[in-house]
Amino acid sequence: MGIRPSVILIREWEQQMSSSGCCGRLEGDFLSRGGEPVFSQRREAMESMGSLYRAVRERFGDTVDLQVVDPRSWPTLLTLLVRDYRQQDVGFGELLHTLFRLPVRGVVVNGRLVARNEWPPEEVVFEAVEEAISA
Repeated sequence: MGIRPSVILIREWEQQMSSSGCCGRLEGDFLSRGGEPVFSQRREAMESMGSLYRAVRERFGDTVDLQVVDPRSWPTLLTLLVRDYRQQDVGFGELLHTLFRLPVRGVVVNGRLVARNEWPPEEVVFEAVEEAISA
């Protein structure tokens, strides 16, 4: 089997709400204001990413390398993007474009930024992955 297409879903983890390490973790529903979770937008982002993750996994199975990465994990993101640059025929300019435009929420397929700051419709990701498979 050849090199699998790479799909990176970038999403900030819900649990880390402060900068005080392991002691500063607050679960999304831990705090509430009038019965509503304080960090409901993070929960919504997590759930919407989950449905995209499941859709990609159901459609392509293990034929893609599907990763979920926190944007604050620069060593991991950089490693994955350099790997894609070397394996997936991504131009150096495209690599720099992706690196400097990395969002808190986004989708990267084979080193190319497909969506930024919002989850795209599943069909947009499917199309990018199918194009990567056929390349």
